[in-house]
Amino acid sequence: MRTNISIDAAHGYGADEPVPNKLRGHDAAVAAYDTAHGYQGGIVALAKRVGHNPNTLTHKVNPQNTTHHLTLRDAIEMQWQSRDYRILHAMAGELDHVCIRATPAHSEGDPLDALVQLQMAFADYVQALGEALTRRKDGVSRNQMRKAEHHAAELVANVGHSLAMLRGLMREEPKA
Repeated sequence: MRTNISIDAAHGYGADEPVPNKLRGHDAAVAAYDTAHGYQGGIVALAKRVGHNPNTLTHKVNPQNTTHHLTLRDAIEMQWQSRDYRILHAMAGELDHVCIRATPAHSEGDPLDALVQLQMAFADYVQALGEALTRRKDGVSRNQMRKAEHHAAELVANVGHSLAMLRGLMREEPKA
């Protein structure tokens, strides 16, 4: 039996040891700027949806601005209204984590349907990987990477659905 232990960079190195260099994810401040300016209708439309003055929101999402700051509540509301989760993913990336959509409980569904859906999601993921690996003359493209990431997230969600279905079928503990 194998054991696998992960220790994050902040806790895995002593005070005198250098933390290894690694690629960091998209900067959260840049993600906020991109979310606000990439919203359909522009920053004016998003500001209206989140209840801010457009000029104030423009200043809050400007990474160069030192006087106005985007609060966590602002960031959550921007993502909720825009359905653009770049800020969330950027924050997770900066902290060496990933985000996946929460899995609702589907315990009432057909168990065989859940199993078939899981297998189909796995097949889609493997197909996306295969396409990227067989067509990588000059490396893997951003689109190939996005497609593989999308299908990986769908696969993880289907694993969650399957576990929720199985949990719903559990028998009760015998009473002592």
